[in-house]
Amino acid sequence: MRLGLTDRFPDVVFYNPDLTEVQDDVVIGAGARVGSMTLIHATARIGSGTTIGSHCNICACVIGNNVSIQTGCHITRGVVVEDDVFIGPHVVTLNDKLKGGPLTFPHIGKGAKIGGGSRILPGVRIGAGAVVGAGSVVVRDVPPGALVMGNPARVRMPEDAE
Repeated sequence: MRLGLTDRFPDVVFYNPDLTEVQDDVVIGAGARVGSMTLIHATARIGSGTTIGSHCNICACVIGNNVSIQTGCHITRGVVVEDDVFIGPHVVTLNDKLKGGPLTFPHIGKGAKIGGGSRILPGVRIGAGAVVGAGSVVVRDVPPGALVMGNPARVRMPEDAE
């Protein structure tokens, strides 16, 4: 008999465990919350106090402590999200530039904030405390503490960061 989610993860709140799937070999820290209709793939590592909204697809990645991932996000395999990050609704990370090509993984630094609807392209590093404006397409690294926005995302503040 397969254990239910609340049996497997007694210290995690699942808002609708019947409509949420967590595959094998997943670690979810105490105090985490997971929304309805979310899929967490095998080998994902999710830190304590992290909130994942509904309708998310969390692949085999590493998500730190006290991270907030809003509704409808797709976090691809190999992504690292450090502690205290906010990811707005419908953000997508990508790990391949073309089919069959090498995989390179985005890395989101501690305390960064990613605005809703943004796309983080393969291999991009977003520095600690950086802010990505809503709807941005991030095609290159973002310096720590910088504000970027647009398609492609460009540094807006501080101006000397580029």
